[in-house]
Amino acid sequence: MFSHRDKSAGAASATYRKAKAAIVESLGVDLPNTKYPSEDFQNAVDLIDEKIVNAYKLGLKRGLRQVIAWIADGTISFRDGDFKVNTDLRIEIRRAKPDGTHQILRYKLTPVDIGLEESESD
Repeated sequence: MFSHRDKSAGAASATYRKAKAAIVESLGVDLPNTKYPSEDFQNAVDLIDEKIVNAYKLGLKRGLRQVIAWIADGTISFRDGDFKVNTDLRIEIRRAKPDGTHQILRYKLTPVDIGLEESESD
């Protein structure tokens, strides 16, 4: 005999499985099921945290390289105790998608967008 509680537990387990499946599909990873749907869901959530931290580190490395390049070519300079920018900053990022294709993301930032002053023409 099934009770209401058994049906609720089954529905919760099915929901965990569906949510876990959606997460791993969007991340493009394979994460086998274990005996416990709630544990599987938590493992999938942990993968999200790991992906976020890795993306943050990659973005930080790319950003620092780009800033060094802008300083080297004079786009960003340091004068009178402040950083100055003489043009809008353009960034192009090639992003690998889970399905193996690539996407190019383009951004344009003004000096004001990043808290810097525009250089005055000399």
